[in-house]
Amino acid sequence: MRIRAVFLAAPLVALTIVASAWADPPGDAVQLYVSGNYIAAADAVARDNDAATLAFASQALMAACVTTRDRSQISGWLDRAEQSAREALQRDPNSVDARMQLALVYGVRGRRANLADAVAHNYAPRGKRMIEEVLALDPNNARAHALLGAWHLEVIRRGGRAGAAAYGARLETGLREFNRARALAPSDPMIALHYAVALIQLNPDRYGPQAAALLDATAASTPRDAFEEHALQVGRRIDRTLTDRGPAAAARYARQAFL
Repeated sequence: MRIRAVFLAAPLVALTIVASAWADPPGDAVQLYVSGNYIAAADAVARDNDAATLAFASQALMAACVTTRDRSQISGWLDRAEQSAREALQRDPNSVDARMQLALVYGVRGRRANLADAVAHNYAPRGKRMIEEVLALDPNNARAHALLGAWHLEVIRRGGRAGAAAYGARLETGLREFNRARALAPSDPMIALHYAVALIQLNPDRYGPQAAALLDATAASTPRDAFEEHALQVGRRIDRTLTDRGPAAAARYARQAFL
């Protein structure tokens, strides 16, 4: 089993599979993750200093942050996730897994912070740098391309023209990166789901029909684990809201459903 990094840019979460030259995490920890026991999975490898296992622990902690209903725990889990990813990168300076996890940590921190704090902590440029380093190491990493697309669209959504100008975010780049991801992995439901939510949050009236088509493409997908099941269930609820109540309501629901 290759390590799956939780794929969460500012708008949404998904899973990505990235190659690793390191040993796989212990089977019991993997099974805990697959079943949705994310903190137990991270705790099961707490004493392991292998780079891939540290990245796996960070992934499990990020999955817990995304799926929990107890928001009081998120800050502590984020701290642990960031520490594990940084330690993984120290042990393997070429780790794609560790960089993906750090990008995700910055994405969640930026989404949880108010705009002033997000700017002060440079979450957007730090996250983008990690994504670009992943793509330098692994140019055909489909979900890294999707993550970069999400970065551009979220900066535009949240920062408007001023934010886009300050950080170099471009609509055409965001769309191109997502389309590149879809071309690299056309059957990946998480990329389609991620793209749909990014579009509907950016401009629900303009992109509602395209988001609906992307969500429809995920409808028959079979989740591989508890995390994908969670993401696909949320996607189905967004799709129903889009159909029953319209794009603006679907965008509101999407913002409430994710960190």
